[in-house]
Amino acid sequence: MQDIVRIPLEGLHNTRDLGGYLAKGGKKIRPHALIRSGELFGLTERDKEILVQEYELKTVIDFRTEAERREKPDPLIEGVTYIVNPILEETAIGITREKETDSSVVHMVLSQMEDNREAGVAYMEGLYASLFSNDYCKKQYAAFFNRLLEQKNGAVLWHCTAGKDRAGIGTALLLSVLGVSREQIVADYMKVNEFAAENIRQTVQSLIRKTGDEALAEKLRVLFSVRESYIGTVFRLIDEGYGTVERYLEEEMRLSPEAAAALKNMYLE
Repeated sequence: MQDIVRIPLEGLHNTRDLGGYLAKGGKKIRPHALIRSGELFGLTERDKEILVQEYELKTVIDFRTEAERREKPDPLIEGVTYIVNPILEETAIGITREKETDSSVVHMVLSQMEDNREAGVAYMEGLYASLFSNDYCKKQYAAFFNRLLEQKNGAVLWHCTAGKDRAGIGTALLLSVLGVSREQIVADYMKVNEFAAENIRQTVQSLIRKTGDEALAEKLRVLFSVRESYIGTVFRLIDEGYGTVERYLEEEMRLSPEAAAALKNMYLE
């Protein structure tokens, strides 16, 4: 299995190049072509130079809602095209914002978790099922694939807030189409916990300071990290309802076999 390493940026902790991942037929994903990330708000000038000069970044696709973009807008990078492609509707409530000060999230945990430590896991698995089946989400993921097909040169980077849920599902679907093994896909997904470890720690500490409730903060840690069962929920629903990711994408997102083949031609070597 291919090693998974983050791009060493100063202001971002969960940005990685998918280049080098093995695919079926002995091919690999081209380096400096597909980059997944969390929000770009913390980019430094040096980070911009690295992404543009070393990774040839040409396109950024933002999965966040308007409210999220307003709160922490992507910094402008000269020569890079920005595409707004929100996966969630503006009114959608969800932990995908990973905003520790969101009172709705705290209220959800207080009302649903109580003494049940697995309630947070069940909530996240339900969220992934919703991202998988919601018509608006499917339409927006379809637009994401169309954008990838339109890329002419250089790298494309997509991100949400923490780069784990919306970006995680989009990445898993893309890697599946490209023929990357499910083992590698899950390993890539789980790297969030390592790359975002310090950020998660700070978030939990912030909650402890705000609420004084260490037990609650530890329960919330479940929501700010990832588990195999989260992305496993998506794969299970695909396996049960469609058999293959390709069939799911063709039936639900109109990604034809020809388009899937084009993605492979574009991003594999």
